[in-house]
Amino acid sequence: MVFNEKSELLYRSLYEYNPDVVYFVNELGQLIQTNDEFFKVLGYLNETEIQSIDLLLPSSQKSLYTEAFRKSVSGISQSFNIEFIHKDGQIVIMDLTLIPAKLKEGIQGIFGIAKDITKYIEAEKLNKYLANYDFLTKLPNRRLFQEELDQKLIISHTLNQKVAVMYLDLDRFKYINDTLGHTLGDKLLEQIAIRLKKNLRKDAIIARLGGDEFGILLPDFYMQQAEEQSKSIIKSFDEPFLVDNYKLFVTTSIGISIYPHDGEDSLTLMKNADSALYKAKELGKNNFQVYSSSLNAQTYKIFSLESTLRNAIELNQLELYYQPKVCSTTYKIIGAEALIRWNHPEWGLVSPNEFIPLAEETGLDNEIGNWVKRTACRQNKQWQNAGLPKIPVSINLSANRFLEQSFLPSIVTTLEETKLEAKYLEVEIIETSLLENAKSVFSVLDEIRSLGIKVALDDFGTGFSSLSTLQRFKDRIDILKIDRAFINELSELETDDSNFITNMMIQLSQQFNMEVVAEGVETSEQLHVLEDYNCNTIQGYLFSKPVPAADFEKLLRKGILTPLESSRSEEEFTNQGKDFRLVLEHPVISSMRLTQIRRKKVEIGAMEVLMEEICTRRLRFSSNIKLTVSPAIILELKTVILGEALKMVGSISQVKELKSGVYQYELEYIIKENERTKLASRLNKLNDLLQESPLNPTSGSVQVDKYAFFSKN
Repeated sequence: MVFNEKSELLYRSLYEYNPDVVYFVNELGQLIQTNDEFFKVLGYLNETEIQSIDLLLPSSQKSLYTEAFRKSVSGISQSFNIEFIHKDGQIVIMDLTLIPAKLKEGIQGIFGIAKDITKYIEAEKLNKYLANYDFLTKLPNRRLFQEELDQKLIISHTLNQKVAVMYLDLDRFKYINDTLGHTLGDKLLEQIAIRLKKNLRKDAIIARLGGDEFGILLPDFYMQQAEEQSKSIIKSFDEPFLVDNYKLFVTTSIGISIYPHDGEDSLTLMKNADSALYKAKELGKNNFQVYSSSLNAQTYKIFSLESTLRNAIELNQLELYYQPKVCSTTYKIIGAEALIRWNHPEWGLVSPNEFIPLAEETGLDNEIGNWVKRTACRQNKQWQNAGLPKIPVSINLSANRFLEQSFLPSIVTTLEETKLEAKYLEVEIIETSLLENAKSVFSVLDEIRSLGIKVALDDFGTGFSSLSTLQRFKDRIDILKIDRAFINELSELETDDSNFITNMMIQLSQQFNMEVVAEGVETSEQLHVLEDYNCNTIQGYLFSKPVPAADFEKLLRKGILTPLESSRSEEEFTNQGKDFRLVLEHPVISSMRLTQIRRKKVEIGAMEVLMEEICTRRLRFSSNIKLTVSPAIILELKTVILGEALKMVGSISQVKELKSGVYQYELEYIIKENERTKLASRLNKLNDLLQESPLNPTSGSVQVDKYAFFSKN
């Protein structure tokens, strides 16, 4: 080519001072000229090493370059990304522009201008990966899982196929994280991800949704297949995970929803699978549940409690109740147990059995535990400052809280802040906490006792190695609390094994210099047996139920309590007056559902209860679900008695716990007077029919014991 001096200078500037790769090839594709950047980027020394650009391209890229070169030679500039091969074999990604070199004679060749964008492309890929994948397990994340689900739903709708969505949550994973550390927990999650993938067919999509939650998408699946897949996953967790020489046994709970039956969009399907997961956990974990629109009142309550638990402390909704511990010979109050309650704005007084598991699942148990410790110590010091008898108050500790590194320092800080002497604080831990972490707890127990704080072993007798526990921890446990399950069966006739076992536990513990507390004492007969066995301390409804701080202060001022035969199992509901009463000799299975909470309608399914008595103003029914006395919660009960359908709407006015987990309620009707008159007429008619036939097999009557009925439901 011929250039004048000025053109030659401009031409060379284009090559020599360009920060990008520049080269020229003739119309045949032969490399004629390059700049220095060309060699720096691709690792070659000079033009003699490279005869053609084609030699620098991977085979997968050659057709792309050839086509672009052909178009450029025809006079059309081309811009595109392409891969080059570095001299050391690495791939270099270039943003390449091919420009026709035109003279009067025509196109003489092609200028190539290329920018190395390898790092940019890799960063872009990494950002895309991080946006869609979990960095730890390398599984898709929640975002990508939902996108994949959306796509599969479109395909399934077109092909009229079903899609199963599975929501998995690891049981007690937080416990492993808290006790063994997050590093080990992360390694465990990696192994779990691998095991889950091995148990799924190739077209299944698995994702880590966050924390210890996983999602699985099963396209073109049927209900039975989804259930079989769940069983397979749960069974696969029977084998322990080996992490850093630890054998870790983990179980999982699974919730399942099916498209289109349980939802037609990804958000609804995931929400309903999550709802089914809650049900699986409620039923004891290590199982699966399929979503049902008949979500019962208890599951709805769990959702409600979890969503508001985080603000319970901030809104001053938590409260401590205190139950006295009484000397078995003098009946003098010698201690108390602090028991947390939640004054929920919708559900009333909520027991710890309902919300503490939620607190552990959501990581709020430490915050609540600290609140209990501070409140109990502060309250006890206030009683002492008021001149009341000085007694120790015990607080309950979960296994997680007991092994927290911050636990001991926080106790010291609390005692210093409240100025309470350590001997007036006791801690209660359950037996399984010791058995599962025996090697870890010795030093913690020693440090607690060195502070002057006594340690009580709660619910003794419910573990797998109870008697051996006494031997192993005899010098580290001060107080033994015998579980109420043994106390309930005590009899002066001594015909039950519970008498022998209870007596033996008392003797053994005293031989090991431990104090003994009998929990759940409700009758004089139980008290007399325990007195004969020289049990030190009595705790139970026979002396007092757990009461608010103000009421406990009154008991403490009395000092000595008089045992009263427990009225809990014998007290009657409000006198029915002149209302017509229809007492059902055999309880009738009824359908009960929540319809309204604080004037807000709720859509949840029905559950079975046993209707026992019907009046013109109220009815009585039993259930294994804990409900709240509140006019703001509206229930609807439906039943059929001897072919007569009954539907009653109202709110709970009274409740009592018959046995652990079985409650008896009184429902006050919301009804107009003219409807009440009609109801009275119907009840009279039903009463006459029942006089003729007390038990009609078609009426839903239950002949088995109510406790047996609820144990199966």
